Amino acid sequence: MDVMSLIQQALDASNKLRELSKKIEDAEFKMLLADLHSALADAKLESGDLKMKLALAQEQVHSLQQELKEKPQARPIYSSEGLYDFEGELGRFCTACWDVRQQKVRVSEVAADFHFAGRWKCPSCNSRYCPE
Repeated sequence: MDVMSLIQQALDASNKLRELSKKIEDAEFKMLLADLHSALADAKLESGDLKMKLALAQEQVHSLQQELKEKPQARPIYSSEGLYDFEGELGRFCTACWDVRQQKVRVSEVAADFHFAGRWKCPSCNSRYCPE
């Protein structure tokens, strides 16, 4: 049984109590019953909203999963400088970041005065690369 049908059953019971309350002259009882009925109606509306949001989220997850399946896997090309190149993308990429985390991190060229420590530097993991 889903939440909506349970709330509907509670609303039906609340309506029956409301009919019975017409025979009772206790104002406090009638007020509590009206509050209960109102809270149940609000819960039913909120439950409907949540069902719609869940359906949208599930549809989005499914769509993203399909996109991921169809996305071509990037295949790096190892360059003579010890870096990766990716087809269709400009620049050189850090091999450490790709091999460990599957992240394409573009390396930056180090100033010529510091080439003794490596010509390229990764801004993410600080790896340095020297041309062979």
